[in-house]
Amino acid sequence: MRAFKHISFIFLLLLAAGKGFAQYSNLEKALDLYREKKLDSAKVFIDSAAVHPQTEDDYQVWMVRGFIYKELHKTKEGSNPASILRELAVEYFYKALKLDTGNANPQKDGILKSFKYIASTYHNDINKTLDTLSYEISLSNAGKFVSLTKYLDPTFNDKSYNFEVLLAVGSMFEKEYERGNSKRSFDLAKVYLFKAHDIDSSAFLVNKNLGLLYYNQAVEIINKMDVDVSLEELPVYQDRSVKLGKQALSYCLKAHASRPDDKVVVEALAGIYYLLNETDKHNEFKKKLEELNKQQ
Repeated sequence: MRAFKHISFIFLLLLAAGKGFAQYSNLEKALDLYREKKLDSAKVFIDSAAVHPQTEDDYQVWMVRGFIYKELHKTKEGSNPASILRELAVEYFYKALKLDTGNANPQKDGILKSFKYIASTYHNDINKTLDTLSYEISLSNAGKFVSLTKYLDPTFNDKSYNFEVLLAVGSMFEKEYERGNSKRSFDLAKVYLFKAHDIDSSAFLVNKNLGLLYYNQAVEIINKMDVDVSLEELPVYQDRSVKLGKQALSYCLKAHASRPDDKVVVEALAGIYYLLNETDKHNEFKKKLEELNKQQ
């Protein structure tokens, strides 16, 4: 009889002996079918064992159920970033570990290896849904990756990982706002960029993108003033654009301090100082931009 990936043949024999050969249990049927790669049939028997009073609290049942559901995920939902089978596999593995109060499971390493594999699939799936409509699935998968990875390695730097994910989402919406001036994009860019900023307020990209976000909104208001703002409303819009310009300035200056040769930031600073009517500063950064362009 051929051994299979996670559950050794010796373990099957021990399991069968413990249950008694006379009773061909649902668990044993599920194991045989799993070994034969008849996963749908294996699922039926293991699901039955999981609710049977005699086996519902047996860690072996939940462990085998986790392995079966993990394989079902790979064969049926491997390309689905919102796979339910994958979530259930993790849930069943956790339950197996919880029920194994005596830490007697010889296959615990198999569960931990499965956690590592599943965590990698959560991480790899983030980019599949990193768009303005499905980004919440990416955030969810990032959270599940962090949870599993922290379980396997409590020293894992989840703050650094979360920063990169939040920055990616916030930057995506900032770019979307640049393209279409959507209020939704502006609001979501603020939410996720500030979440990233809370983790690392000195990072270049988060300051750059926050600066550009506020600067572009200020420009949008100025453009609107030229088209459909009455004389009575003009001071209000002017005040708003100046306030946004000052907000943009603080973030762009921090970004510029990190990378003085970033042309986008230098150009934004020139525009911000023009908006704020600070002529000397405007000319200073305009000159810097010209020098950077010459270096190319």
